Amino acid sequence: MIVVNIIGISILSIFLLFIFLKRKKITSDYLLILTTFVLGSSLFSEIWISQGLTLSNYIFYFFSNTIIFPCFLTYGMVLIDEEHKIKKEWWWIPSFAIVFIAYIFVDTLFLNDYDTQEKLKKLFESPPFVRQLFYKTHYIFIIVALVWFLKKIKSYVRKIKNHYSSIELLHLNWFRNFTYVYLTFSVFEITMFSIYDLRILTNVYEALAVSSFLRVISLFYLCYNGIRQYTIAEFNDGQVLDEFTMGHGKDTFESQSSSNDLKYRYSSLSEAEMDGIFGQIKELFETENIYLEPQLKIEELAKQLRVTPHNVSQTINLKAEKPFYDFVNEYRLNHFKKLLADAENRKFTILALGIESGFNSKATLNRVFKQNIGQSPREFQRSHFIK
Repeated sequence: MIVVNIIGISILSIFLLFIFLKRKKITSDYLLILTTFVLGSSLFSEIWISQGLTLSNYIFYFFSNTIIFPCFLTYGMVLIDEEHKIKKEWWWIPSFAIVFIAYIFVDTLFLNDYDTQEKLKKLFESPPFVRQLFYKTHYIFIIVALVWFLKKIKSYVRKIKNHYSSIELLHLNWFRNFTYVYLTFSVFEITMFSIYDLRILTNVYEALAVSSFLRVISLFYLCYNGIRQYTIAEFNDGQVLDEFTMGHGKDTFESQSSSNDLKYRYSSLSEAEMDGIFGQIKELFETENIYLEPQLKIEELAKQLRVTPHNVSQTINLKAEKPFYDFVNEYRLNHFKKLLADAENRKFTILALGIESGFNSKATLNRVFKQNIGQSPREFQRSHFIK
């Protein structure tokens, strides 16, 4: 367990250094620093306990492990918040952790006397009913909150698809995937420790070792993708998230929704007005090829049409029955397919043709093409030149 935890702490230390060196740090960066530090503290606490159980490392172990989740979820909420700030209404996120930690401190320091290592060992390996209840409830709280948060991320992605034609720096797929890992990990841990309670697993340190190993494996994913995302953001001057969350007000953010949103069913625009706007949109796309602009945003389209971004989003969602992101990429795909099918273009790379079609990365190009066409761009091109 010690070797695994040292590896995990090393990974987190590199990640922390990387974040510290980032320019123009914002609220989410500081929260990520805090979350990473707490994760490292949790791994360190297990090493400390393995060297001998004391009152100090016992309290430190439970404190560091309990505050991981509120730090993580607060960081995630700030990432998808329209103002990129911590909100008062999120008070419930650390609520359970505060109550749990308060109980640990009061019980350990004042209500009971754990003055020997033997008493502490018994407390650690065979906690009383109240502590067992807290442990299990804590895991249930985490699991329910993570399921709720995954729905929030899904809603966030729908909103940005109604705002941007390129969402690579905004979609937070890596963080969503890690949230799934965290959820799976939490389910595994509560199962593992329930098995220990039933004495099917006889050594609590074996459960901790398995838990630490899986946690470190998941940290590889978090740190690798976190550094990758931060590198991309730095390359783009770190403005993309700010541009979306701070450059547009709450009303604009909340007005963007999926095609199934009820507010679009009771539109303030008449059918004739929407037909007129949609006709102008199609003209811009079909005659001026506006979709070839890689960073096309709905505000730019609205500005050219001299209407509000909400009206443009509303019109596209109801008339095209798809969000702005999918609407733009449909035109890009059709343009790209024509380029692929032209024998004159075989001298160019797939990526070059994709960039000419408005896509701004190979990953996005391949993903969107495969999802909509059912084959890779290379396979599509080859199918047009088979003799």
